[in-house]
Amino acid sequence: MNRSAGLGAALACVLAACSASAETVPLRGATIGADGYATIIDAPPAPFAPVLPGEPEPPTPDQVAAQEQFRRVADFQNAVREDVDALTERLRRDEAGNFVSVYYDNEGDPSVVFQFLREGPGTLRRYSDNPRFFGKTVRFSQEELMAAADFMWATFRDDRVLQSTGIGRNEVEARVAVSREDFLALVKRKGVEIPPSVNLVFGAAPVVPLVAPPRAAASDPALPREIARLLRIFPRDDRVPGPVHDIESQVKVVLRDGCFRAPEHRDALVLFPYGASLFVDSEGYLAYGQTEAPGYARVGETVSFHGSPREVTTATLVDPIHAACGPGKVIKIEGLESAAASNAQHASDDRMNALRHLIEGYGLSRRQAEAAMAFLERRQAAQPPQVGPDGTRFPPVPASLMANAPPPPVMDASQCPRGTKLSFGLCRTPEGYIRPLPKWLAEFLEQEGGQ
Repeated sequence: MNRSAGLGAALACVLAACSASAETVPLRGATIGADGYATIIDAPPAPFAPVLPGEPEPPTPDQVAAQEQFRRVADFQNAVREDVDALTERLRRDEAGNFVSVYYDNEGDPSVVFQFLREGPGTLRRYSDNPRFFGKTVRFSQEELMAAADFMWATFRDDRVLQSTGIGRNEVEARVAVSREDFLALVKRKGVEIPPSVNLVFGAAPVVPLVAPPRAAASDPALPREIARLLRIFPRDDRVPGPVHDIESQVKVVLRDGCFRAPEHRDALVLFPYGASLFVDSEGYLAYGQTEAPGYARVGETVSFHGSPREVTTATLVDPIHAACGPGKVIKIEGLESAAASNAQHASDDRMNALRHLIEGYGLSRRQAEAAMAFLERRQAAQPPQVGPDGTRFPPVPASLMANAPPPPVMDASQCPRGTKLSFGLCRTPEGYIRPLPKWLAEFLEQEGGQ
């Protein structure tokens, strides 16, 4: 049965307004309540095959040039860093009220720029004659820049129009998520002036309306009519996220009586990311996204995303959710990738990296590396689970993590095995391979009759 025929069969009940019995569920894995709203508590992840990395492409001329520039910059910064740090401390002390800040200029010939409020070039030359150190006269002090950034957030935080701010080379860059016209109109209504040190950047994120709260499902033009009938609301953020926590999170999302909830977070109501959408996949499951792209998630399974689930309290966003689903905490999730697919891809990537490390780091052949990984995987699987102080049982350490683990650093060349030399904290053979071998790898090679 093709996909369009499957969708027609899956949604026939809804279109015909048939009764909400267990035999006439329009979505696979769903139950329909007496009031016509769907509940989906569990769904199996869609089939997913991890993508194996191909052979690396040779670097382009631009990439080669960028790598050479990176080396020049690194060599320069390593050579002058101590002098820069010492000079910076002296300028902060002796030029208080005049010295502003310092930055590395990595374009062309790398250099260091010291910023002053008065007579930048002449002031610097009184302290240093390094030809790659430059003094520059600037308009704003560091305190003025920080105050301008604080002003932007204090003034516009509740309007949610700022994506981010950052202090650069004597300016505050403020990235604005709404159009220039909307933002300037907002500034006028508030009766404020943007500080002269602020550089407004528009188009830093998809331009969205100044006010676009979530809508009840029945009046949501972005939802297919057949799906909207089953939901009370499909709430999405009206802004792209700003900076998020540098962490990978996973949250199970279910649909209960037409409302999306996170049962492992005290059944909190869920706000989805900007631009999220719903569709019915070829197997009849309600899923997120536009198409069945590899790694898509279904309603009723755990989703994976970069960032952490956070509580949302902005009235514009939470009031429509509460109106549709009742009171309760609302949390925001930042992505809709299947956690099962994400975990499978990470495990595949880790194993491939481990194989590469065994080949390039220890000199194994491809066949030996594959056999060594299989040996280590069997050994780790046979290890008894670790038990924490509270009785929590932890699985054995993954084989890929052990294979990828760097050897302990060597502090003295006398500790290196015969035939190796100390190089950047590791003992290496003339071919560049690391020695000694990890105990598990030496044990495997001994069993294999290898070296």
